Amino acid sequence: MKGIDWLLNLCVPTLRVADVSFNTTQILQVLKETGASSEQKQLCLFPQLALSGSTCGDLFFQPLLAQSSLQALEKVEKAIANTRLNVVIGLPLLLENQLYDAAAVIEPHGLRGFVLNQEPDPRYFQTPHENTPSSLSWKGRPVEIFMQGLLDFSSLGVEHACILVGGLPDMRLFADEVLVLNPTALPALADNFYDAKFHQFSSQNAGLMAVCSAGAAESTGEEIFSGLCQIWRNGNLLAEDSELGFESKVAQVSPQRLPLEVFRIKENQRDFRLPFLLVDDQEKQMETAFEIQTIGLMGRMRHTKSEKLVLGISGGADSSMALLVCSHALDQLGLPRENLIAVSMPGPGSSDNSINKSAQLANLAGIKPPVISITEALREHLANIGHDGHTADITFENAQARERAQILMDLSNLHGGLVVGTGDLSEIALGWSTYNGDQMSMYDVNAGLPKTVLLRLLVWAAEMLFGAEGRQIGQEIANAPITPELQPLDPDGKVSQATEKVLGPFLLHDFFLWHAIQERKTPGVVFAEANQVFAGEYEPGFILKTLQTFYQRFFQHQYKRTAAPDGPRIFSLSLSARSGWRMPADASPALWLEQLAQIEKTLQTGDGSQ
Repeated sequence: MKGIDWLLNLCVPTLRVADVSFNTTQILQVLKETGASSEQKQLCLFPQLALSGSTCGDLFFQPLLAQSSLQALEKVEKAIANTRLNVVIGLPLLLENQLYDAAAVIEPHGLRGFVLNQEPDPRYFQTPHENTPSSLSWKGRPVEIFMQGLLDFSSLGVEHACILVGGLPDMRLFADEVLVLNPTALPALADNFYDAKFHQFSSQNAGLMAVCSAGAAESTGEEIFSGLCQIWRNGNLLAEDSELGFESKVAQVSPQRLPLEVFRIKENQRDFRLPFLLVDDQEKQMETAFEIQTIGLMGRMRHTKSEKLVLGISGGADSSMALLVCSHALDQLGLPRENLIAVSMPGPGSSDNSINKSAQLANLAGIKPPVISITEALREHLANIGHDGHTADITFENAQARERAQILMDLSNLHGGLVVGTGDLSEIALGWSTYNGDQMSMYDVNAGLPKTVLLRLLVWAAEMLFGAEGRQIGQEIANAPITPELQPLDPDGKVSQATEKVLGPFLLHDFFLWHAIQERKTPGVVFAEANQVFAGEYEPGFILKTLQTFYQRFFQHQYKRTAAPDGPRIFSLSLSARSGWRMPADASPALWLEQLAQIEKTLQTGDGSQ
């Protein structure tokens, strides 16, 4: 890359999923502005599937999408004809009735060819093979299908370039210096999941590597796409734009003028006790997690054209966290916080303390939550179904959650608002929710947050939004016993129900969730590691009992996850039945519980610790 001085542009255009016409207009605008920015020759790298959007799902099977994308490519080709621009842009490509995830290479004199994703999502795209066509007829001339993505940009003085669409392989590909262009679609994550992979690939392969990811204007139903733009060389991160946003952006660099080193990448060491968190820079993780939640909700509001939000608040950590996200999302959209209809719905188990905490936090947010008691409605409903109204059984508890859900959904219809869910990742894993009660919403902003992280993020976000007073209230809420408050208060008016007395500590459950599900470790290994990490804090027998509860509930409540609402992924672990953890709702936990039963026998007859 010596000689000719040229510019590299990492272009993340705003888009509408599957709206090729809109997307093309935005891409052409980006190219117009980029071309006018300099008299130098330029290479513009766009994200994977930029013309259609990368989150089209089964719409990829509709031929119209690929056909329209190819027609849009003609407009891009025409727009840069006889300019100084070269373009690499992603699209779905139909070749002999097989759909491929492709990137088109367009030079000022016309379309040069296509590069195919070598390891695409097999649900939608064909993996290239020996019978894949080697060319495509384009305006009466053949254009090449580059199977390995190796080509040159001679007009820029780049003799060796490689376009890798999608993910990067875990291997050394090049011995000589090669410009690597990686159009991709990466979700924003709070645990720096991708940096280590890019560092490794860049260290193994000499030359400059440019990464350009799809952005937040993609669907926010399952994850928030990062819009990540990075430049790497020899394992060093030289330039980066990681800002989340819906509008188009261009990160422009001069390859000739890049420094040798800007950012050193730290090894992502995880906290032993809190494996979702990294040892270093947890402040940055809090910021990223809250931003993902906020952008996700904003995206859903933009798509549904909703300007109001409906939220049930109880004074507990989960609903308080959701209130902070809603407040920030409204601020970012330029909407008044009064557009948040945060409803307090006290019932037989609601304590004065929780009611006061929810009121204090709402007051800091500048809203006045209406209070709708569910006590009379609950009593009437229980009488109608033949319940005595006094026995505090599962019917008594779940009827309260469903009554509250009904109120929220009806308020949504009344005010044209979006019902925001509050259930966190730990509760989703354990099925600690009422089916068609608090399990249901229109968008669950906490779905990607484990409880142990949520409690910390609550304090961080409350201080970020409301200063020292927010931090104090957030800390008091985070320190309070975790309870659904569905059982009647005791004679002294105090809460009689504690979640962790039923389930065991969330500290253990989040540890199990990471190591058993994300790391795929066997029950025996998870148990052994938990004993080591929590030695002196929990007895082996208690850890084992809690681990048994984890596996039993994780399997038993998959049906709730199958029917869960959309919500943003925040860490590399997702339990979404659509894009994360996929398991039949009638799968058996017997194999895993049998291993724990053998451990239990060993504890009882072996070291005497049970």
